Amino acid sequence: NIFDVLKKEEKDDASKGQKMPKSGLIVGDIMDDVASSEEAETDADMAMVNAPFDHNIIEEAIERESWVPPVGERWAIAAPGVDLTGKWKLIITEQFKKDYDEFLKSLGQPLIVRGAAVVLIGNTREETKQADGGRSVHVKGINAKGIWERTLASSGSDFDTTVLPNPVDGSYDHVRAPIVTADSEKVMAESWWENDGNVHVSWTYGVKRYGGGSFESKRYLENDGNVYVCESTFHPDDAGREKSYLKWKFLREGAAFMLKDQ
Repeated sequence: NIFDVLKKEEKDDASKGQKMPKSGLIVGDIMDDVASSEEAETDADMAMVNAPFDHNIIEEAIERESWVPPVGERWAIAAPGVDLTGKWKLIITEQFKKDYDEFLKSLGQPLIVRGAAVVLIGNTREETKQADGGRSVHVKGINAKGIWERTLASSGSDFDTTVLPNPVDGSYDHVRAPIVTADSEKVMAESWWENDGNVHVSWTYGVKRYGGGSFESKRYLENDGNVYVCESTFHPDDAGREKSYLKWKFLREGAAFMLKDQ
């Protein structure tokens, strides 16, 4: 009858007005929403409207665009956005253990010392604090032997200073400061930034251990700042000896990163 027809039409209209549920994908016991292209565009537009305004991002972008780099290849400051500050845990792989053993061997360490060192190396951590635009880098090393702290003061070209190599021999006149090594030796150290302010370089001169020589360290970041790298090179005073080299890699505390055994 006519009333049944009207009731049916009312039900159809009501069902048309109801919002259909989003399609979904079951992943284990979790429902993961799968939005249509129209829904995604709408959600993206709303997110742009409702997103909080981050003044720091704008200021950093302006700083990068207006920043004028120092003259020369060795700087006293880091590039904008480069900050070595962090807490780091040494990444241990089988290849690193082999490289570490060879490094110690090239430094003249006996087998028994190398064996113990390789076992204990897993406890190595570092804490770094960069300040004053990179002019100061404080490094705190923590391992089985104890704690070793030092502050490296960078010198080189700055906003109001230009440091260029000697035209005769290519040498640089960097500021040197006394520090104490992990072996309790008093040495002189100098440091600077190179590679357009992305790599921090430091040298320690007057090392008496390992036959005498100097240590060079290059520090920089990888993997969006989650991996901190330190390349260590020992330059022996004896020109007849080969250099000793080891690359250390540290993972930022709290970061998740899978590193291949290399």
